[in-house]
Amino acid sequence: MKKTRFHYIKNILMPCFIFSAITGILTGALVFAFKIAAGFVVNLSADIYSFVRTNPIWLPVLLLGAAGLGLAVAFLLRAAPECRGGGIPTSIAIVRGLIEFRWLKSLLVLFSSALLSFLAGVPLSNDGPGVQMGTAVGRGTVRLLGKKNMAWDRYIMTGGACAGFAASIGAPLTGLFFAFEEAHRRFSPMLFMVAGISVVSGSMTMHFLCDLAGISPAIFRLHIDAVLPLKEYWIILVIGVLCGIFAMLFTKLYSLISRFLRKKRSRVSNELKLALVFVAVALIGLGSSRFIGSGESLIEELMHGHGVWYLLLLYFGVRALLLILSNASGAPGGLFFPTLVLGALLGALCARLCIGFGLVGEEYYTVLLTVGMASFFSASARTPITALHFALEALGAEPNILAVTMGVAVSFLVIEIFGVEAFNEKVLERRVEEENEGKAAQIIDTELTVREGAFAVGKEIRDVLWPPACVILSVDKSPTHHGGLTGISAGDILHVHYRTYDPPATMRCLEDLVGPQAGDAHVSMHERGSTEQIPDN
Repeated sequence: MKKTRFHYIKNILMPCFIFSAITGILTGALVFAFKIAAGFVVNLSADIYSFVRTNPIWLPVLLLGAAGLGLAVAFLLRAAPECRGGGIPTSIAIVRGLIEFRWLKSLLVLFSSALLSFLAGVPLSNDGPGVQMGTAVGRGTVRLLGKKNMAWDRYIMTGGACAGFAASIGAPLTGLFFAFEEAHRRFSPMLFMVAGISVVSGSMTMHFLCDLAGISPAIFRLHIDAVLPLKEYWIILVIGVLCGIFAMLFTKLYSLISRFLRKKRSRVSNELKLALVFVAVALIGLGSSRFIGSGESLIEELMHGHGVWYLLLLYFGVRALLLILSNASGAPGGLFFPTLVLGALLGALCARLCIGFGLVGEEYYTVLLTVGMASFFSASARTPITALHFALEALGAEPNILAVTMGVAVSFLVIEIFGVEAFNEKVLERRVEEENEGKAAQIIDTELTVREGAFAVGKEIRDVLWPPACVILSVDKSPTHHGGLTGISAGDILHVHYRTYDPPATMRCLEDLVGPQAGDAHVSMHERGSTEQIPDN
């Protein structure tokens, strides 16, 4: 028993704490540096657009510059294609083991290419790069400090992703629940320990550096004193339904546009697509700065009650279309904050109409705005618990938590009725399809023996991050197994069935978990067409 306890402390608790804390601290510092750099670039972009609006003679230079930025981003993405598109869906695919990436090159390319995208005014935000940089830091920590503990790779990358998300949006609990509700869609004690330690250390680092720089780590914080009366909750029902319907249309539109661009990929190069999208952003940005950028300033305006209903609807349509085009073309950046902007526009639109018709008082405007943000985020990402925590942490929704919960639940119910996948899942599927295009999937059936001291020893099967599409069909318990012990034991024989595009890489992942295997292990396999998708395990 003492030996088992020593093994648990030495091989589980200590690596978990050390790797997670280092990853969190480095991620917090990196996200802080990126936030400072992004703030400077965004301000510079706003100044450039303002200058060209008052001096239209410079329009050709602006368009050439936008095209040049698009080509520069495309050139950088050639070195690290895994940095294309939304950082959050890409990180989810990485931590689930669906795509591979080179952590250091990815880190450098993502940092620089995202800043170039922000300079052009592309409607993406810094949360996605923060999550993906945290994922890269997690892998780098394990690769550099734990070469004998490679089974920790996906766990620590998950911790880094959560720390990057929490530091980017200034909401630790929201970052923690990202691991359970979005990254892996499961809860386990191991994930909780890794994500918790990483988020705490990353958030503390972010707060410390922000205090030194005299800036706030939060994106914004609302202080809402008004409490919406129960008799007005029918408005929450309307907002929830509208957010669910618009989230469904938004996701459907993304699928339609991404399929169209994929069909045209042989005719139009990635460089040309990015250049054209950047030029389109520049042309639209000349009309109004509210159409482009991450949208933080637009939310600030909406919080103060600015905007008439038809302009709010116009902002929603243009920003939604630009967001989809930017992501589908491969521009690096985050999707979380732009999604919040769309929800804020819907909430503000409903509030303005209700107030205009005398259905509700002006004092409840911000309440309805908050409900719209949380509800659209819940429906589009299909993460109601994360949306609720974000509303509590960042939107000051405590006095109206019942109203926010109702809006989140109704919008989620609507998206469930339509049976539409989460927006991030759609982006993820597209990334996986691109990664494995032209490859043939193999179905492998084999038996693995759990070695003494292996990572999986002492853990329940459900708590281990097995490779994607890996199913443990049966477990033949070791003859020396003690009935009082639970979980996987040394000497157990696991009957494993999985589908993979890279059998050697998948076997290495399995050996990291259960220990080295004999070369004569029985394996049966057959190939299937590359059109099949590999789900998370």
